Amino acid sequence: MKTLHSAPLLDDGAAVEAEALIEEARRRQRRRHYSVACAAVLVVAGLIAYFAQSGSNTPKIARATTLAASTPSPFVNARAFHGHGNLAFVSRGALYVLDGQTNHVAAVTGEAASAITPSFSPNGKWLAYGVGQGGAGVARADGSAPRTITTTGGGPNWLPNGELLVGTTLYRVSSSDQVQRAGSAPNLVAWATDGSGYAFIQRVVKNGANGAFSGVEQLQLASSLTGKRTVWRSTPVSFSPPSGGFHGNVVNGVMVLPHHEGVLFWVDPDQSDAADGMHVYELRSPGATPIDLGVTIGKTVSIGTNGVLAIGSGGNRYAWMTKNIETCVIATARCSVVHTPSGELTFDPAWAPNGKTLAFVEAPPSSVGNFFQSTLTKWYLTHHLWLLSSGSSEPTEVKNSAGASVPVWSSNGRSLIYESADSLWIIPSPGANPTKIAAPLFPTSAWPSYYGQITWSSQFSWSAAKV
Repeated sequence: MKTLHSAPLLDDGAAVEAEALIEEARRRQRRRHYSVACAAVLVVAGLIAYFAQSGSNTPKIARATTLAASTPSPFVNARAFHGHGNLAFVSRGALYVLDGQTNHVAAVTGEAASAITPSFSPNGKWLAYGVGQGGAGVARADGSAPRTITTTGGGPNWLPNGELLVGTTLYRVSSSDQVQRAGSAPNLVAWATDGSGYAFIQRVVKNGANGAFSGVEQLQLASSLTGKRTVWRSTPVSFSPPSGGFHGNVVNGVMVLPHHEGVLFWVDPDQSDAADGMHVYELRSPGATPIDLGVTIGKTVSIGTNGVLAIGSGGNRYAWMTKNIETCVIATARCSVVHTPSGELTFDPAWAPNGKTLAFVEAPPSSVGNFFQSTLTKWYLTHHLWLLSSGSSEPTEVKNSAGASVPVWSSNGRSLIYESADSLWIIPSPGANPTKIAAPLFPTSAWPSYYGQITWSSQFSWSAAKV
């Protein structure tokens, strides 16, 4: 693969310094948002206790061969997961893989690795994961042959062609398990899951006196990694120290819609504190007028195959306030709120792969202002899983789904996995009762929270692809 290059700067290297200032502002913002969560993890790191499961009805536990004696084995119900592919999950910082064919549980890393965000490759043959502070690792899909490929760059992300992006570096995993550099992709920020489009953020700035700079930020799209880029959006940016500050409606998140249907992008005005949400816009063609779809906390969007988006709308950094799911028709950008009992919150939308069913979570609002473990446990247990059939306006509640968060569909759309009470549960077929399959995800009694927000989805990945 050819090495990708960014568009030339207008100033001979001086603009890079201004670009670094922009990125440093973003990093400071992210550190503010997650400092509470990080502190919680550090406080309890030395207090992790063994997870116990008892009782006459307890399913047989599959024990993993751990990499470190200090890491207790998680609870795993291999029998309940049998025939459902591979499940990668992080338990107290250690990464495991449950093979649904062999019922074997492999310990990929030890607790000290601080693993996070596991993800299977598009063909289901490989598993990538974050380690430590910005490192990345790769293993086979069954958890064997793990190795750290870099300690810097950020979390790994699979591209549609099966290459792995870490920072700006591309890696390719060969059939002989060798991980090789495959080039670079500077400024790449997002891509369509079907490989039909790739988004780049290009900032071209000039330095002025006393550290000031000015220029433009461009959102560019191409049909391939190395294809010709087209400018879809351009906005001025500037920085005027010491009192003027940063100015510009910069992009802080992009999703490329499949089948060349356009892009979604989030705007962070003047690089401000976006903890209470950012507006998400739909853009259908280059230079078109962006359409405001609402405010979200993070990229809480699920793209359906039926030309409909599901958006977790609603600002406010508190997890238990002002959250509602909307469905939006891509072609018209018209949105409507999903009907639920009056006053209830809805979030965590997930379209089934065939686009016929939307899964989401419902919970009551709260005015509690603390984030103690008891508060988090009590509120998350009020969650319930609901399903909405395409073409219907009345969702139905899934029985015995108390505590549900972040539902994920199987590739055939017949089964679901979700988190509840720091555990993973599976609904193996339509109408079946949920069964616990793995636990715990986070350190016991110390869920990392930012204003009640917990990143459950960063702790597991599910692949039903044939390898």
